Order: sequence, then structure tokens, then C-alpha cells
Amino acid sequence: MSEVRQRWRLTFARGEEARYLSHLDAVHLWERAFRRGEIPLATTEGFNPRSKLVFAAPLQLGMLAEHELADLYLAERLTAPDLRDRLASGMPSGYRVVDLHDVWVGASALAPQLVAADYRVTLLNVAVADLAAAVAELMAADKLPRQRHREKRTISYDLRPLLFEVQVREPDPAAQPALAADPADAADATVSGLWLRLRHSQEGGSGRVEEVVAALATELGMATRLASGEADDVAMERPAGGGSQPTPSTDIAADAPSTAAGPPLLEAVGAVRERLWLADELRQAAPAGPGK
Repeated sequence: MSEVRQRWRLTFARGEEARYLSHLDAVHLWERAFRRGEIPLATTEGFNPRSKLVFAAPLQLGMLAEHELADLYLAERLTAPDLRDRLASGMPSGYRVVDLHDVWVGASALAPQLVAADYRVTLLNVAVADLAAAVAELMAADKLPRQRHREKRTISYDLRPLLFEVQVREPDPAAQPALAADPADAADATVSGLWLRLRHSQEGGSGRVEEVVAALATELGMATRLASGEADDVAMERPAGGGSQPTPSTDIAADAPSTAAGPPLLEAVGAVRERLWLADELRQAAPAGPGK
């Protein structure tokens, strides 16, 4: 194990070229990029030492991001301009450095400091007024019992404590490439924008965009899915203690038809994680007003 002499907190964005990279593949690309840039990462102990590169939270497959966080532990001290130059020379394709700053080596670990994440997503086939009414129902509820199905396990949970804020907004211009991918379906669709601040906590649990969309679909009497690749590992959901019919959640295949006999489809495209929030940052931040 090499001695840690410096710790940098890196803020970065993920674009289209890296949209469908798994978290593990992304980690390997970052490690390779740091070797190319001759960035002296410290290493862990053991028979298979690894570079000390710690990401705050994995990013879902297919989701873009604008303000992700990672800590780099260095075996040698570097100045900020030197580190920027080395990063620029070897950044993985599809990633962009937004900011970086020196952090005390002995500061608390990054992941346990996370408390929230902001997202935006574009919804098809729902009018703004109907979506606003469904959002109001969710936010006014004392509890939102749901179920997650994972292989052979069924987990009951309450979605409501995971919702800090949900707002109906203008459709996200960044979602246009996703809409253009299937213009035949999108041409006649009603398009609405949704912004969410969800809990993201190791201890208190984390909300997911597709869970909120599924809950909205339940309120609207609709089925739902995310665009192909934007959700992975979410099963059919039923409101816990509710009716006997499952609520289609976001793992429905992208080519699954919406038949006339079935419920209308609430489709989510262009999901973006805007920001990860640390506890101290969120306490100091102003409330997120409309259009912020």
C-alpha cells in the first residue's frame, strides 16, 4: 500500500459517449486514463492492490450526469493546474471534468456524506395538468407503499420518505436526441418535463427515477417504462396492500407494444442526474425553485 499524501475531490459529467457504460467498466476506464496521464494514485493493500479511486455513487446504465463526485487519493502531491493538465491528457471518452478541489486526507469518506440527488426526465403521453395533479397526490400522501421484486425476493418499502421534491417543468431540451431516436412514436406524443430531488443515503435508502415514474403511472392509470437502457433491475411493482394487478414498472422491454386493450403508456426518456448533494452542501443551498 502506498502512502496517501493528497486527496482531490473531482466533479465530473457523463455524456452520450459513455451513457451505456456499466459502473465497473467506467472504473476500469478511469484507472486506465489516470495511468495514461501519469497521475500518481495511491494503492490499496493486499495481493491485488487497486488504485484508490472512490466514486460517490454508481450511475445507472443509460443515464447522463452533470455533477458526479469522486475522490482521488494520490501518492504524490500535485498542484491543481498540474492535475488538470494530466486529467485533460487522458480523460475517458464521454467524461468531462467540471471542477476539482483539494480535500483533507483524513476527512470523512465520500459516500456516507451523500443525502440527495437531483434528476430531470422527459415524460411522453401525459398532459402537464394531469401530471401536476398526479405529482400533487404523491407529495400530499403520508405513505406510498410499494414493492420491489428482485429475483426471488420481494421487498416492501415506502416511497414517500425518498421524495424530497418533485416538480413539473418544461421538457428538457437535452432529451431531444432521445425523442429523435424514435420520431414515429414521439411525433404525436404529449411531452412534459419532470424534476426530482430524491433521497440518496446509505442509511436512509435512495429513491430512483423509475420508481417515481411508476408511482405516477399508478396515479394516472397508466403503464410505464424508461427508454431502452435507462433502467436496469427494476421489476413489476404492486402498491403494497393494494390491488391484485401488478403495476408495470420500468423494466418493460423497449419494444413492448402498448395495445389498445391495455392501459396507455407513460414513457420516460432522456433521464439526467443533475447533481449529487453532500449533507453540508444541501444545508447551505437555496431551495430549488421552478426552472432552477
